[in-house]
Amino acid sequence: MKRSLHLHSLLAGSVLLALAGVADAQALFLARRAIGRIEQMSQSSPTTGAAYDTAVVIVEVAPDRVFATIKRLLAQNTEVRVTGSDDARRSVEFTDGTQIGGIQVNPLNDQLSQLLVSTAHPGITTSTTSKIVARIMDVCRELNVVCQPGGS
Repeated sequence: MKRSLHLHSLLAGSVLLALAGVADAQALFLARRAIGRIEQMSQSSPTTGAAYDTAVVIVEVAPDRVFATIKRLLAQNTEVRVTGSDDARRSVEFTDGTQIGGIQVNPLNDQLSQLLVSTAHPGITTSTTSKIVARIMDVCRELNVVCQPGGS
């Protein structure tokens, strides 16, 4: 009886371990298809004029290296001023005097990072998404990885 219970437990554990491996492989496959593809979204209010633009990309680069590159590029950019930085969260906030923005680097594993960029701009009716995508492309070039806008 005890032997049968032990055998069933061992079998159930083996099945769960195998399923976990399949799930990891599927997640890795999906991430591989998304690596380097910049997805974007924007929305504005017709009544208030408030708007935001967001873009995200996954790159095969260590999160700390991505964040260090972003901080360096922002420090070199004379068009924006950094208003806050949180190294523990790998996030930085900035402004160009008209709009505010933020960048966050989310680690997916040791060598896989998600870069999330968002800007908010009151009273500007034109989308700044193309500018965000251009800046992400700059970061990708600095990191020596290939990125392209989604749908390409």
